[in-house]
Amino acid sequence: MYKEPQKDLWTGRLDSETNPRQFRHFQTVNFGNLKEDASSSQRSGVGMIGYAVDYGVKLNKGRVGPKEGPNAIKGAFASLPMFGDTEVTDYGNVEHEDDRPLEETQQEFAQLVSRSIQRHRQTFLIGGGHDIAYAQYLGIRDAYPDESIGVINIDAHFDTREESGSTSGTSFRQILEQDDNADYFVLGIQQSANTQGLFDYADEKNVSYVFVDELLHQVSPPVKDKIERYIHDHDVIMFTICMDVIDSAFAPGVSAAAVLGLYPHIVLELAKRIIPSDKVSTISIAETNPTYDVDNRTAKLTANFFHHFIR
Repeated sequence: MYKEPQKDLWTGRLDSETNPRQFRHFQTVNFGNLKEDASSSQRSGVGMIGYAVDYGVKLNKGRVGPKEGPNAIKGAFASLPMFGDTEVTDYGNVEHEDDRPLEETQQEFAQLVSRSIQRHRQTFLIGGGHDIAYAQYLGIRDAYPDESIGVINIDAHFDTREESGSTSGTSFRQILEQDDNADYFVLGIQQSANTQGLFDYADEKNVSYVFVDELLHQVSPPVKDKIERYIHDHDVIMFTICMDVIDSAFAPGVSAAAVLGLYPHIVLELAKRIIPSDKVSTISIAETNPTYDVDNRTAKLTANFFHHFIR
């Protein structure tokens, strides 16, 4: 179900009402409705859509609560200071009723993603469970029906489980099984978080991956080169981050807390190698779970990621 923007989320410290150099995001955000037709001759600014859904997490036997993530993240983002003049438009959230198939909600979200791609330079997709990634893919494929799609995921998990329907652990298998013109690259894989069967499937499908141990202290030149070649070899890049890749000391509010996870600055360094490409039209961040958060720490971290991505 599509819900229009909740404007009362957008509040924060007021430093000035007249000096734009002291403005924060809540003072400049726009509000829109993606169900309404709107033509644009030029893509500009950033669209923001929430995926307030954790039914896929429940189906995947994870800790429910990520459906509260989008509003928590928007609230944290609202009070961050403006840099530059990039316009941000909040398009509200998509919610899910548990008596309907998850795939229907993913299709609805995908339609909004496709529309936002047509309007904006980039679109931020805020989860919610990581089943947001399959919905993100569907929206990208609708907007780019013939192009090759390279999926880049920063994640501790492959999320290529074999199930009869969508869950938060199946998105990337669904993409690989349905689309011969898409492939998959994962950064931050933990050996202890994936069964041997998932590694076997990755090898069968020629999935590229980098272990978390290779990223703990720096992004090495070989990894940088691998990212650059991957981007070069595809027409469109789908970029997604699962917050459970980050060590639980920095991101306790997730559905599957990480032990020996990545430091946030490494995630930012990886993102800086990906986001500047004009092939990246959408960026999703999944699995922020306010139910298990501490001092809103994970929501603030996610909001700061989006803040850096705009800059």
